[in-house]
Amino acid sequence: MSTESMPRTVIWWGVAITLAGGLLVATAPHALTAWWGVNTAEWSAATAAFEVVLAIARTTLAPLGAALIAAGLVMHYVDRRLRGDRIADRPHRWRFPSAEEAER
Repeated sequence: MSTESMPRTVIWWGVAITLAGGLLVATAPHALTAWWGVNTAEWSAATAAFEVVLAIARTTLAPLGAALIAAGLVMHYVDRRLRGDRIADRPHRWRFPSAEEAER
């Protein structure tokens, strides 16, 4: 993966993970009850374990996707600033004023 395509890739991964987290939040409870009918104690234990995994995934996927989107946007902004051709596009460096400049 080249450095030019990395921000775009991170943004698309963020979008995909956010959408997957949203779909999981919306459909997981219904899919779990439709897919597994809790008839026996074994299925009940499997359903409980699967619900724990789904709860962890539901609470982490959407924020992770949003963080990846933000990171991709920051990478894109920093790359554009560092690659600027005009002097106004380059990052500004600040320095402490000398004693003479401070007295003026």
